[in-house]
Amino acid sequence: MSEKREDYNLETSFYIIKPHGLVFFKEVRAMIEGGGLIISESKRLVMPYWALEIIYSDLPKRYRSAVFKPFADVFVEAGLVVGKNAIDTLLQIAGTEIDPVDCAPESIRFKFGERRPIMIDNVRYYKNIIHRSRNRAEAKKDVEVFRML
Repeated sequence: MSEKREDYNLETSFYIIKPHGLVFFKEVRAMIEGGGLIISESKRLVMPYWALEIIYSDLPKRYRSAVFKPFADVFVEAGLVVGKNAIDTLLQIAGTEIDPVDCAPESIRFKFGERRPIMIDNVRYYKNIIHRSRNRAEAKKDVEVFRML
């Protein structure tokens, strides 16, 4: 008798717990793993500017200094997760929106993000504590960056 095998879509995705989110890193990791994903690798490091340029390459240049400033000379946790539909699963766990207030109440961004944006260099900045890949193309690029760190 043969066992029916489910067709799993195992994927790898990428996250960064931002500097202001590291105080919650245990809770964030528990939420990721509680969502069925495996944190396969992680690194605590100061994110190099070149890596931010690649990770946020779709961000208009006028917003980059504001988005990059909180990363300056401080540690983050960058990591990879593996699991069934990992890209979308991590997106749902982390929160699908930029503003934490607009994310699902059970998401990382909603639970731990700031309720009001701050202004950095005349740009509205949302302290959402976690970056995550939004789609396959972005995940592929982000995983490649992680491997170079």
